[in-house]
Amino acid sequence: NVTAITDAAALSEGELIFKNTCAACHGQAGEGGVGPNMTDEYWLHGGGIKNVFKTIKYGVPEKGMISWQSQLKPSDMQKVASYILTLHGTKPANPKAPQGEIWKEEGVATDTTATGATPAGK
Repeated sequence: NVTAITDAAALSEGELIFKNTCAACHGQAGEGGVGPNMTDEYWLHGGGIKNVFKTIKYGVPEKGMISWQSQLKPSDMQKVASYILTLHGTKPANPKAPQGEIWKEEGVATDTTATGATPAGK
């Protein structure tokens, strides 16, 4: 039932948590490194607040990402997940190449009339 936070103070706390715990693998600006780029529209384990929170909480042990649930409170995981979502579309220097699939939030309309394309995940 986690929701994205938009409060500037909470996002600032999320940024601090990201820079102290996530940046070693994902880069200071979310550009990627050992871990994937957090700024593009591609996601290995699903985008959106629920998937990002779940990935932080449980980790991805087979890829070397630890579970943070014993080190971060749920509210802190929500803050960092919300901050990560704010990185989408930023243009950091030297971004890691896209990995995974393009993520589209369920229920978000995609205009495909001009291209005739089918929305991702449909």
